[in-house]
Amino acid sequence: MSGGYAFSKKLLLCILLFAFWVALTATLALYDLVLGAICSAFVAVITVSLLGRALDPRITPMVLLRLPVFMVRLVWEIIKANYDVAKIILNPRLPIDPRIVEYRTYLAGDLPRTVFSDSITLTPGTVTVDLEEDLLKVHCLCPYHEEGLSGLEEMVAWLFGEKRHG
Repeated sequence: MSGGYAFSKKLLLCILLFAFWVALTATLALYDLVLGAICSAFVAVITVSLLGRALDPRITPMVLLRLPVFMVRLVWEIIKANYDVAKIILNPRLPIDPRIVEYRTYLAGDLPRTVFSDSITLTPGTVTVDLEEDLLKVHCLCPYHEEGLSGLEEMVAWLFGEKRHG
């Protein structure tokens, strides 16, 4: 890992940790800010030094900056899916038609595919059963749950800065 790249990772991690520190302490007292800055810098240096080479190269500063937005969007999708599954369960006629569908993703690399697969599993009504190369096998509670997979895929593609090929 080059010196400039390692420094930028340390700096970004330090800023994120410090922002988290300020949010948790909920104070702007000088003592707390200095202590937070020192702790954030220490943790960032140690973390990048120990894990810098082990981290996936796709985890860039841009991905880390997009991650909170992605998480909010994912939570919103989970809330919508919870509502949908609750409606299905509370319906006395239970309009379910479970099936396993195959979905071919355009996401490249293990990390984006794993994030996509886990996002599917976190969303009620769908579970990723298998992921092999670019083919996912997904258990869907209802046929229209399959339609939501492309939306999750677009969210993950946005997170990692990928474009649909072709």
